[in-house]
Amino acid sequence: MADILSKDEIDDLLSATEEHMGEGKEKRKGEQAQQRIVTSYDFKHPARVNKDQLRTLENLHDNFARLLSSTFSGAMRSVVDVDTAFVDQTTYAEFIMSLSNPSCSYQFTLGPTSGQAIIDFAMPVVFAFVDRIFGGKGASQGVEARQLTPIEIGVINRITKRVIEDLEATWEPILRVEITDIELETNPEFMQITAASEIVILMAFEVKAENASGLVSLCYPFFTLESILPRLGQQTYVRTSRANRDKLKHSNRSRLGPMKVPLQVEMGRTEISIEEVNQLQAGDVVRMKNKANEPCVVFVGGKPKYYAYPFAEKGDNIQLEVAGKVPKQRESNY
Repeated sequence: MADILSKDEIDDLLSATEEHMGEGKEKRKGEQAQQRIVTSYDFKHPARVNKDQLRTLENLHDNFARLLSSTFSGAMRSVVDVDTAFVDQTTYAEFIMSLSNPSCSYQFTLGPTSGQAIIDFAMPVVFAFVDRIFGGKGASQGVEARQLTPIEIGVINRITKRVIEDLEATWEPILRVEITDIELETNPEFMQITAASEIVILMAFEVKAENASGLVSLCYPFFTLESILPRLGQQTYVRTSRANRDKLKHSNRSRLGPMKVPLQVEMGRTEISIEEVNQLQAGDVVRMKNKANEPCVVFVGGKPKYYAYPFAEKGDNIQLEVAGKVPKQRESNY
């Protein structure tokens, strides 16, 4: 006969079973938690540019930092070090709030994207340039935050012009850009190149001179770089000098080898009526507007390229002696 469990024994058995099942559930939950990878995501700062593209942008603008160092050293007439401080994605509103007021900011259009961007020079760096150019030691200590005078703006504009040329040279390995519509703005609140919530790529460059230091900030809105980003992610770029590019162009042309092109020589030119054309017969003489001592125009591939004088040696062949090239501004005359 089977043993009959008492009520207390049944309660103990049920409680032990529940504890065992609870431990199993907690163990499974712990294992699932270990397998789960949680990644934080900030909806206020969505990552519109991936890490590879950011890295390529940073490497590209490391060259900009070196060019800035050379430009600033020439303006200060002393050694100025410029290093990339950071590259980050933030909102346009946060970038504007980070600028001083008054500021020295230039907004410009980055062709061929037709998008706008901003480069900002920290005021201590600006006043250091002004002090050095006007005979000082290149220091900004003790200078209160104030608006720039027209004379000071003229000085900074000359430096900014060279900085813009450096930025154009920076982008050249990726694509040829032309920066236009450059405007100075001293109040950051008036710079509305994009929406406040729009994501921008912010690059900061630390400027270290003997008696001053500060940041140069470069702000690209996402839509400005949107058409360029695929080029940044597909391949790395090779930084080449202009001399190397000219050598490469010459080498590519030499590889083309000899080829045949149509060559035509215009001995003279005049205007006659249709009636006169219909009446022309063999033996008639048509007077040209060209003088006897004027050179002929040589057309290469249907385009006027050279001036030449015809002459004849022994035989029936007429030869040409090239006198020079047709100026580009006069090509439309032919």
